[in-house]
Amino acid sequence: MKRSLLFLILVGVALAQTESQIESEPVRRVGQHISCQCGACTENVDCNMSSGQCHFCKPARTKIFQMQQAGVSDDGIIAEFRKTYGAAIVRLDPNNYFWIVPYLALVAGGVVVWFVLKRMKGPMKPAAAGPAIEDDPIYARYRGAIEKDTDRLE
Repeated sequence: MKRSLLFLILVGVALAQTESQIESEPVRRVGQHISCQCGACTENVDCNMSSGQCHFCKPARTKIFQMQQAGVSDDGIIAEFRKTYGAAIVRLDPNNYFWIVPYLALVAGGVVVWFVLKRMKGPMKPAAAGPAIEDDPIYARYRGAIEKDTDRLE
């Protein structure tokens, strides 16, 4: 009885130690470059599906830890996963030129505004030569009625 209790305690301690080792920073560093294959997420092997214990991630982190303990480099570990699961498993680092996107959007917006304003302004056309509105016979016919109506408004 005492031996089995001692055995269970030792197994628990051993598993706890292994769990903390597969959650270590070196494992996370390599795990950022490997996609989770559980099918329910699009994260790396540090995904939160089933409290971080999905059927792919925990064994993958364990394999990463074991390969690191064996002295395999980060690139070698990633190459092994690529060989086993295909090129789609590798997650590349983010592009370093992402900072330029807002500035390009600002320049593109400025160009669009410039073209719209230029089009709205259009070429300057000279005023049409013709009779002034006071000389218009239709306006003259209704001028009296318009003035009478506007006088009543005041």
